[in-house]
Formats: sequence, C-alpha cells, structure tokens
Amino acid sequence: MNDSIPCNRLLVKTLPYHFMNQIPIPRVIHAALRLTALNPIAIRLVGAASRRQRDFFIRTGFVTLLSANLLLGLFAVLASGRLSLRDLAAGSAQIFTFLAVVELLLICLLTPIFMAGAISKEAQPRTWDIMLSTPLSALQIVLGNLLGRLFFIATLLLSALPLMAVTQFFGGVRGETILLTQLIAFCLALLIGTLAIATSVTRTAGRKAVITFFVVTVCFLAITWSVDHALRIPVSPGSQDSWTTFLTPFNPLLVLEALLSPTSYVTPDASTLAWPLGFAQTNPIATWCWITVLISLSTIIWASLQVRKLGDRSKQNALLRRTTLVQKPKLVSGNPIAWRERVTRHRNMSSLFGRWGFASLGMLVIVVTTTLFATNYWSADLYRSVIGIVIGAEIVIVSLAAMYVSASSITKEREDGSLDLLLTTAMTPRMYLGGKVRGIVVHLLPMAATPCVSMFVVGVVALAFGEQAYVSDIPVGMQAGDMNIPLALWGPATMFPLVLIPFLAFCITLGLQWSLRSKGSIRAIASTLIMMLVISFGLGICMTPARSMGVGGAFIASLSPIPYLIATISPASGILTSLIQEGLTQTSIALVASAPIAGGMWILASWGLLRSVASSFVMTVRRLAGTS
Repeated sequence: MNDSIPCNRLLVKTLPYHFMNQIPIPRVIHAALRLTALNPIAIRLVGAASRRQRDFFIRTGFVTLLSANLLLGLFAVLASGRLSLRDLAAGSAQIFTFLAVVELLLICLLTPIFMAGAISKEAQPRTWDIMLSTPLSALQIVLGNLLGRLFFIATLLLSALPLMAVTQFFGGVRGETILLTQLIAFCLALLIGTLAIATSVTRTAGRKAVITFFVVTVCFLAITWSVDHALRIPVSPGSQDSWTTFLTPFNPLLVLEALLSPTSYVTPDASTLAWPLGFAQTNPIATWCWITVLISLSTIIWASLQVRKLGDRSKQNALLRRTTLVQKPKLVSGNPIAWRERVTRHRNMSSLFGRWGFASLGMLVIVVTTTLFATNYWSADLYRSVIGIVIGAEIVIVSLAAMYVSASSITKEREDGSLDLLLTTAMTPRMYLGGKVRGIVVHLLPMAATPCVSMFVVGVVALAFGEQAYVSDIPVGMQAGDMNIPLALWGPATMFPLVLIPFLAFCITLGLQWSLRSKGSIRAIASTLIMMLVISFGLGICMTPARSMGVGGAFIASLSPIPYLIATISPASGILTSLIQEGLTQTSIALVASAPIAGGMWILASWGLLRSVASSFVMTVRRLAGTS
C-alpha cells in the first residue's frame, strides 16, 4: 500500500504529458506547447522557485512598496484640503505617475535578481553538461530558462494592476494608460531577461554579470536621458514644453514620460527625419515595444545556436586552467585579508578595466561638459542638468558595486573552500572582517573618488564663474529676480566625500553581514539590495515632512548621497523649501554642518554592525559549514 503512493504521485505529474501524447493535435501546436507552457525547464523553475523564501519576500516587498507609496500619495491628496474633482483628478494622475516610475525602476532592479540563476547556476559547466545530455533541444533550454524566470516578473506586474486601478477612483488616469505602462515594463523585463540568458550561454562563471547588468542599465539610462535632454527642441520659442526625439523609444523612462506627460513632452504628428528615425519620434511606445521584441527574438535565436558549443568551451577552459604556470609567491604586508582583497582578488583585467575605465570615463565627462559650459556653448541650466544626471548615475553604480563586492566576498570563499582554510589560522573574526572592509574600500577607491572629484569641480565652477553660473530656478513663494541661484552651492559640493564615503562603508558592512549569513552569492546580493531599498525608502519618506523643517531638512538630506546631491546642485527644487527662504548662505552653512554629522552617524552604524557580525561570526560559520 505504501508503494502505491509514490506511483500515484508520479502518475498525477505525468498526466498532462500522457494526455498530450494521446490527444491528436497539430504538430505545430504541440511543438509550441513543448517550447512554452509544457517546457520541462520552465515547469521546474516555476515549481521550485515558488517555494523559496527569497522569492516570496521579493514579491511581498514589491507589492508592499507600491502599496505604501499609493497610500501615502492618497493621504497627501486628501490632506491638502483641495477636494474638488479637478484637484482630485490631478492628484491621482501624479500618484499614478510616481507609481509607474517606481515600478519601472524596480523592474530594472529585480529582473537581474530573478535572472541571476540563469547566470550563476546554469552557467556552471557541470550543470550545462547534464542539461545538454537530455533530449531537450537548444531552443527548449533557452526558452525554458527565460520563461521560467520571466514568469515571476509577469506576476509582479499583474499584482501591480489592482494598485494602479485604484488611482482611477478619483479620475485623471485612463485604463489604456495603465495597460500601456505595464506593457512598457514587461518589454523591459523581456529585454533584460533575454540578455541574461545570452550571458549565461557565453560565460561559464557569470556571477559578475549580475552587477554588470546593473552598471550597464544605469549607464545606458543616464546617457540616453542626458543626450535626449540636450537634443530636445521647444514646442514654441520660450516654452518649457519640448518635442520627443529619435532617442525617446530607446529609453523606457523617456517612453514613460512621453506616455504620462503628453503636454510637456509632446509627440509630434509628423517628423522631418527619415524612416525609421521619423517613426521612432512620432510613435515612441510602439517603437520601444518593437525594438525590445526584435532584439529579444534575435538574442534567443543566437543563444540557442550557441548552447551546444558551451560544453566544448568548458572543457577547453578546464584544460587551460590545468596548464597555467605557477606564479611566484608574493610578500604579504599588513592585514593579510586586506592584502588579499587588495592585491590578489581583483587583479584580473575585467576588474582593472572596470574600475579605472569607470574613473577615466567619469573624468572625461566632467572635463568635456565643463569645457562646453566655460566656452558658453552650454547654458548653466543645461550644464547643471547633465552633470546632475551623470553624478547621480555614478553614485548608484558605485553603491551597487560596493554591495556586490562585499555581499559576494565571504560566500565565494565558502563556496571554493578557502574559508575553511582561513578559519584554521590564528586570525580572529575582527581581524578577518576588518581586513575585508579595508581591502574592499581600497579596491573601490578609484570609483568612489570619481563623483567626489566631479562634485568638487562643479563647486569650483560655480564659485569661479559668478553670474555666468546662475540658473533660472525660482524658489517657492518668490518671484523672478528675488534670489540668484547658482548651479551648485560650492561649500556643500566640497563636503560631498563626507557623505558618500561613510554611506559606502555602511553598504560594505551590510553586504558582509549578508554574505556571512547566506549560502550563496546571489542570495547575499539580493538580500543586501532589498535592505538598502528599505533603508532608502524610509529616508525618502522622511524627506517629505523635512522640507518644512529648516536645518532639520538639511540634515535628513545629508543622510543619503542622492538627496544631498539634489540639495547641492538644485537647492530651489523643493527639497529644502523652508530653508531656502532664509537665503543661500544659511542653506550652505546648514548643509556643510550636516555633512560630517551624517557621515559620523553612518560610521557609527557601520562600526556597530561590524561588531555585531564579529560576535556571531563563529556561530554563523559553524551553522553554514559545508554548505555551498
């Protein structure tokens, strides 16, 4: 009787395939079902990942974050006291716009996390060898990995639909706009997903590809956004509204802006550009969908042609590793863990090119943009906008790099077995963790110095050029000419390293904590990103009432590099509404005094977290001993 239970379960699991073989259906439909709905790899991924706590927390956090933003927006609309139908519709439209932007940014962040399994697990040679020995075709392998993980992104978008529909209660949002917003987000997820699958096909060890997705995505969005703003043409002379450009359909944020702000970012009825650039300018949403679908199809076909070649490349790489020459021993100085992180762990060509290439590109951008402004080719407003986007993108990339390197630092040593060897030495947990922090900080120093030097240059330019550096911003409650606003406050710009460096130190410490507590690198990276999103979301909520807190608002803005950047280069943007009324000198003094205090708080938080990790180091390592 007990033997019949497993047989019954096996029969139930094989019933769909049994009926598929018995029911006479056209071969085309049968082949399509085997590639999509009945793909064994997709069924395995959906069934296994649906029971993982990490994926459950990611889905819950996604819905919770959107729900919290929706409730706060609705409370703000009701608390404003303007309850006319027109005001309610305008407030509802603003809430929907904010939710759509947050959802798109989360899709950019979460899609590489869901696709990380295709990069780190299926990219391993042994996994590929087993998969290639099955009767599955190359197209089934590629589509199974893609659809199995893209399923979770689709469920996230479906779960966001009811929240988006709530904004229709007050009017101002059409149902067609909601559906088009979800379509734009899904096309973005499809594009990132296919690129992840292609990366797993061409790499046999692809954990670094996870952070590569984040870096490439942020750089692409920032560059296209900056170039698009430089190419925009006003609808009429002196108007703030502008026409869409041929770059609009290549950036999902610009496509979303064209959809949600049709009066300020106007789509022309006809274009003077030749096809297909003219079609892209007049139909940005359709062009974005076609571009993502065509690139995805081409990538899937190319990846399916490369699947069978991966096994041969894996054997060739293994043979090359066996014939590698033995290097001479090096003299260790100072903390051995810090020396190892600084000298041996990140000396490959990709790491060196990534760090110093990032620094060189950042310096080139700041030199070129400053030259364009100094020669009066760019106005102060355009220079401030471009440099703000560039420095903001640099901050995001450096923060992601700090979280990735720290979150994968200990897990890599656990996976390759070197952590067990280190624990047999006389090294203490504090020495080990302190060496990790020091080594990672030195490793990321060229990247962290790039936005700091850029902010210093912007501050010097604002101080040296005088009236030429004034922008057209008008503080709330004032009229044109009441206050001249420079493109940046030079005092807070020079204090920017006191805000960024301690913040990065906290990111590194938090990444080390999750790297110690997690079994794999992907889980540690995902947990660190989620925690930093929660912390950033909490600081963002505090910024809303802080606008009317005077000096308190400057202190809260100094707790995070992005708000501090906005407060420095655009003090009249509304982030310091009450403080700017007292004058630029008081605003600069408040930001300069708040920067070291906020940095000291991040250092204390990092120190306390590091002590907590050190106290539980031995117990955590023993609990996860032997796991990988």
